[in-house]
Amino acid sequence: MPQLDLGVLAQPERLAALQRAQMLLASSSAPVDGLVRLAARAVVAPVGLLTLVDDERMHIVGRHGLPPDLDRVHAEPATSSFCQYVVTENAPLVISDARDHPALRDLGAVQVRGVTAYLGQPVHDLHGHTLGAVCVTDSVPRHWTEDDIAAVAECATMLEVMLSAETSRHDIALAAAETDAVLETALEAFVGIELTGEITRWNRAAERTFGWSATEAIGKQVDELIIPERFRAAHRAGLTRLARGGVPKLIGQRLQLYAINRAGDEFPVELTLNVVEGPTGRHAHAFVYDISERVTAERQLARERHFLSALLDNLDAGVVACDERGRMILFNSAMREIAGGETGSLSEDVPLMRAFHGEHVREAEVVIHLPGRPRRSFTANAQPIRDSDGTRLGAVAALHEVTDRRRAERLIECELAVSRILEQAPTIEDAGPDLLGTVARTLQWPHSELWLVDKVGNVLRNAAMWTEPGYVIPEPGPLAPGVGVSGVAWETGQPTWIPDISATASRLNVPSLARHGLRVGLAVPIRDGGGVTGTLSFFGDAAEEPEQSLIALLSGIAAHVGQFLERRRAEDLARQLARTKDEFISLVGHELRTPLTSISSYTELLLHDNDDETTRSQFLAVIARNAENLRAIIDDLLDLAGLESGYVSLVERPLDFAEVVGASAAVGTRAATEKDIDMRVTLPDGPAPVAGDQPRLRKVVDHLVTNAVKFTPAGGRVDIELVRDRAGVDLRVTDTGVGIPEEERSRLFERFFRGSNIRSLGVPGTGLGLAISRTVIERHGGTITVTDHGEKPGTTFLVRLPSL
Repeated sequence: MPQLDLGVLAQPERLAALQRAQMLLASSSAPVDGLVRLAARAVVAPVGLLTLVDDERMHIVGRHGLPPDLDRVHAEPATSSFCQYVVTENAPLVISDARDHPALRDLGAVQVRGVTAYLGQPVHDLHGHTLGAVCVTDSVPRHWTEDDIAAVAECATMLEVMLSAETSRHDIALAAAETDAVLETALEAFVGIELTGEITRWNRAAERTFGWSATEAIGKQVDELIIPERFRAAHRAGLTRLARGGVPKLIGQRLQLYAINRAGDEFPVELTLNVVEGPTGRHAHAFVYDISERVTAERQLARERHFLSALLDNLDAGVVACDERGRMILFNSAMREIAGGETGSLSEDVPLMRAFHGEHVREAEVVIHLPGRPRRSFTANAQPIRDSDGTRLGAVAALHEVTDRRRAERLIECELAVSRILEQAPTIEDAGPDLLGTVARTLQWPHSELWLVDKVGNVLRNAAMWTEPGYVIPEPGPLAPGVGVSGVAWETGQPTWIPDISATASRLNVPSLARHGLRVGLAVPIRDGGGVTGTLSFFGDAAEEPEQSLIALLSGIAAHVGQFLERRRAEDLARQLARTKDEFISLVGHELRTPLTSISSYTELLLHDNDDETTRSQFLAVIARNAENLRAIIDDLLDLAGLESGYVSLVERPLDFAEVVGASAAVGTRAATEKDIDMRVTLPDGPAPVAGDQPRLRKVVDHLVTNAVKFTPAGGRVDIELVRDRAGVDLRVTDTGVGIPEEERSRLFERFFRGSNIRSLGVPGTGLGLAISRTVIERHGGTITVTDHGEKPGTTFLVRLPSL
């Protein structure tokens, strides 16, 4: 692992030697660039550099292979470079993959410039000061061979020769002559000046660039000859600072400025300014290169790129392209929106990477799901980009969004699936989980609920729910109007879309859904002939704005559910009417015929002149008792028919239902005591106010209490409990009697129906009491239900009435 000694970098003698070397090499940029180019080519590396490092900065003196955006960078912070390690250790630095080195992987050269592999050889002056490094780099891991290390070392040695300051005067003269020859053949214009601004050197390239011959130029003021007027004041001020001994920061850097030629035309140039110490003092010189063609080409390229960028950003389709190394180089605005602003690397199976490997991709299905955003569907076309000779240059892909179309297709299929589920299900509760799961999976939303209206409590009650594995959503309690997405849809009778539940959780009173990761909510009302009877509610895990097409399709599914409820209600009514006819015939054949037979028989006996008064009284009592039974049956039939048709009206007044229950329980307690049955009565501490017809409610309670005592054997127990809450009052009558067969429980409230176990016991009855009780309770806006105790004996009846 390389070590770093910052004290070495700050040694004064080394810094002085570094400054001298920097000024010397600045005037020899072309040979230095040639040497580092030689080093790079010798090891087949994309980048070659000569870097000198002081205690603050790393100076790039020679370069080869840098990308355009780095080609004009001449200095970097010393702490971001590998060169500092070469200098402080005075030894070669060979790194195959800097990302594996804890001390190197956070360097700016690695993190910002993308350098992965590095090979650097130290460069010294004749006094042994380590000034910097000749190095080669690559952006991919490399195994540097011994030949690679030796080749770079040879280039470093050649650079050390260039730095020799101990050269004889003959050598200096020879070097000067060679320099003159090089300058005269150089492609760049060379201009040397005194610090007074007078031109002292002017090569042939300068003659071609500016139009002045050397004879005409030498001895003239440089600012008057080649510097535009608007820059002359700044130029003179800079020369003045140099004359006073200052060292400008721009020395050795490549600058882009403007110059004028003999005709007075202004054109862009690139120059490198240097200051040297000569026998007669300081002199300045610059290499100047006419970059008019390059600037024109760059401007044209910039215009073309701007045009292409504007064209691509105006497309609805997302477009992305990569270069010959698979790096993303182009994202239009639509693609950035699709990718959520991410422009990093892509996996191998996406269409762009498939095209990069040579495949032509057409109409590929792509689903993108970013955190916190809904899933989106796209079709993708992609193809490789190749040069005329077949060389791979990269690949391009275009994504067209088809989210709405795919969702619509899935929902149409979903409607058919829902229809099949409803056709096969006996009740909506049975169909609920499959129906909700089918729709939710189609939406790709993780949670759904079916709610039905409880008219008694004026609340929504959950009838079914479906949740995707991985989510834990507790079973919800009743919802009041306007509470939650479902409550709002019920209250308004309109579909309700909440784009972001987390932003409205407090207002809708649904914080639990937001806590469990649900964001978007949609509820559609279920309607039948009587209005809204429930809602279908669906919840997604990403915020999403309303889509009318989706709302319309889900409203259609809700309509299917509403039609199912109406159809099942009509089918139940038809079956009930058919059974009623059969039960009525049975009633006429048994319950009516039996008392009529008794009346007829005893009347005939009386007509045969029976003079015994005791016998006559007994006969008349039997006739009267059977006539009373007939009258009761007929009264019940007429009462039930009148209540169901609405012909019989209820006289509803405010009353205390606790008093009604208490009075009925008192009578039932006496009957229970005679039968050795334990009866327990629990009433609320205060009144239980309801609006109702007191005689008919009393008849309902009497019937429930009487039945509980009648069908509970001796030693059993009957519990009567009345509780009240904000929504209404609940009466529970629980017994430990014979119970109800499970297969017959759904028919218990039909007229004339009596359980098979009751008939087998020979207990008399008409099967009208519970039918009348249900009708009375429903006319009061309430409900009556029954539950069996399973394996335990007994039954519980629950009556719910709305409170005042």
